[in-house]
Amino acid sequence: MYCAYITTIKELRKHSNADRLQCATVFGNNVIVDLSYAEGMRVVYFPVDGQLSEEFATDNNLVRKKDEEGNNIGGYLDPGKRNITALKLRGEKSDGLVLPIKVLEKYTDISKLKDGDQITVLDGHEICRKYIPKANHHRGGGSYNKTVNKKEQKETVSYPFFAEHTDTAQLAYNQNAFRTGDTIYLTQKLHGTSFRVSNAVEVTRKKRPGWIKRLFRDHIALKMPYLLPWNLHIAA
Repeated sequence: MYCAYITTIKELRKHSNADRLQCATVFGNNVIVDLSYAEGMRVVYFPVDGQLSEEFATDNNLVRKKDEEGNNIGGYLDPGKRNITALKLRGEKSDGLVLPIKVLEKYTDISKLKDGDQITVLDGHEICRKYIPKANHHRGGGSYNKTVNKKEQKETVSYPFFAEHTDTAQLAYNQNAFRTGDTIYLTQKLHGTSFRVSNAVEVTRKKRPGWIKRLFRDHIALKMPYLLPWNLHIAA
């Protein structure tokens, strides 16, 4: 599950090729910030692959917006996507987005937020979610795609006895969960080698064709009209 994190800036250095920018180390990631940030400052960190809600992005002027002369008077995020991506600024890579914790004042009492808190929704206001890009449409493959889509619409496949994989919490974002004296177990995961296999029961459910639904509905309406709300006047 994607979420933002409350944290405190502990490492800050000058940008190697820009006088008005700095580099902050947050959860082991290098993030570029402006000169208003300082060590010890509490912030909210948005990792890459996330999407800010339209309300939150608009309230904090984070999307690109131009004035009458064509000058950008907003942020750098795409107005439609509002997604967080890794980028390079003057030779330095920035993994994620850092904002002052005060950007959350409208939605909650920020004095109650502590380092390590995970943020997605505050008091009914969505702040962020995982960014899911729209499926790419391949040119020249229209007939194939339509055939696949129609098949997917006719049936659903599930594996009720094989639980789906859940996201594994990353150590960098959960260091506050450990206390002095805790017993821990360390295992090594080699990238690209983690998988699960099961000879599971496959359940395929085919969707009932529309004409069968209409036939069944009309049959019930004729035989037992009192069971259908829209035919109560007949029974009366």
